[in-house]
Amino acid sequence: MMRIASFTLFATLIVIGCSGLDESITPTGLAAFHMRVADSLERRMELRQAAAHYSFVAEEYPQSPAYPLAVRKAALLYASENNPVRNDSIALRWFTAYLDLPLRKPEREDVQTSLSLLRQIRNLRGELLRRGTSADSVTVATRKQGMLLNRRIQDLEAELTQAQAELKKLKEIDLRLSKSRVRK
Repeated sequence: MMRIASFTLFATLIVIGCSGLDESITPTGLAAFHMRVADSLERRMELRQAAAHYSFVAEEYPQSPAYPLAVRKAALLYASENNPVRNDSIALRWFTAYLDLPLRKPEREDVQTSLSLLRQIRNLRGELLRRGTSADSVTVATRKQGMLLNRRIQDLEAELTQAQAELKKLKEIDLRLSKSRVRK
């Protein structure tokens, strides 16, 4: 994210230098520039970079008129399944920041619903991870038990083979003894 911000700042300075000194040097002008870049990236479905630009505007230009839209877009993009750097925690942070803004009642309700759903999704992902970890532990334990059982079966088979051999010897001895008694 720092690389993108540095590159964007460098590109901004070049654009500003080429366009002469005008109102784009103001924080509002810089925020507007970053918003245009973010919008362009979002339209090209480069959601990772778009989310970074919206976050940059929200963090660096909180007094600009672009702030509410930047916060909203950052929240939506970090919550998007299409974003390769999707992050529920960051999305929750931006949705919470957006709720702190003066919003109309329907919009506030929509954001609260989004927050609630995102929290549920995060909790379900955590539960899924815990269950996956638990299942992995059970699988490992099952494999260990299986290996121990196989080893025990092999040991018992070896003991059985040895017992059968000893029993055969005892039968031979008993047979010899019985033959020797019959002769006497």
